Amino acid sequence: MSDSNRNTAPTEGVRGAFQVGYVTPALLGDAWGDGWRCDHVVLVPVSDPARGTWVAQVMDRIRPAGVTVPRPLRSTDGRYSVGGWTARAFVSGHRAPRFDEVAAAAVSLNKALAEERRPSFLTGGSTNRSSASSRDGVGDVDLFAAAEAAAWADDPTDLLAPVMDPGAVPREDVAAAMAKAAKLLPLRAEVTAPDQLVHGDMLGCTVFDGHTDPAVVDLVPAWRPAVWSVALLVVDAVAWASAEDDLIDRWSHLPDFNQLLLRAVIYRMFVHAVLPDSQPEAWPGLERVSDIVAVRITGRSGRDDMISDDLSDDGTGEQGTENTCGGQDRQDGQD
Repeated sequence: MSDSNRNTAPTEGVRGAFQVGYVTPALLGDAWGDGWRCDHVVLVPVSDPARGTWVAQVMDRIRPAGVTVPRPLRSTDGRYSVGGWTARAFVSGHRAPRFDEVAAAAVSLNKALAEERRPSFLTGGSTNRSSASSRDGVGDVDLFAAAEAAAWADDPTDLLAPVMDPGAVPREDVAAAMAKAAKLLPLRAEVTAPDQLVHGDMLGCTVFDGHTDPAVVDLVPAWRPAVWSVALLVVDAVAWASAEDDLIDRWSHLPDFNQLLLRAVIYRMFVHAVLPDSQPEAWPGLERVSDIVAVRITGRSGRDDMISDDLSDDGTGEQGTENTCGGQDRQDGQD
């Protein structure tokens, strides 16, 4: 969202446009994209009205089995976006550690999204919801997009260099994240599943209310294989939400799962490195997941002293074995 709307309640004019001008807004959690509840309506700030309208239209079209998607609401003059705000119906619920249900919801949701066309704003990689300004005017949207694209690129350097400060001395945890990512990059192999529109933050956007269907209350669009959503939520859940390691095994039957899991953990390490407000205390959980993933790929310990040996072309890293963070500038054809 834009800085002007961050933590700022929608004006009476905006509320009136969505017929809730009489209501005092209440700030909801970030599962709703920092939205504000106004009675039966949630008003969500958007930095790009065209993108906000596109998201609303997609949410209005899809009907995933076993998943609730709040219906977007139009203003009194028929618009999805007014003054930097969109509206959708409020559904009750809260985040909960029901990770397998979130994963199942991701599979169902992405199936419903499979026929959607690629939007123009995803031609250069995926994005995240937040867009608060950061270093040199580059927003968080751009930082998340660069980190994700770098996790898929033959050489991440060209994508990461513009969003990192070359003169800054990195924190110890940031330096460790970049070093670990460099050692994981050669383990990448081909992903055969096709790209499509998928959800980029299922764990952050899914809420539960008792025994009702899970509700996905915001759409974070990405253009990756369908299993990408599951791989991301598994990494996030094991790293930071106290999910058991067995969660990885329970979803390992999905196509290209290990390779997508690998890219997901590299992506999260790049995010940790490029976000100015990343927290050092987030690194231990992420480091642990990276080691688990390394074991799955190589069949041996993922600790630094165990994976620092040169990796030969023996089937563990057929693609990009020389494409570390310090390699030549080039990018794959994903974008």
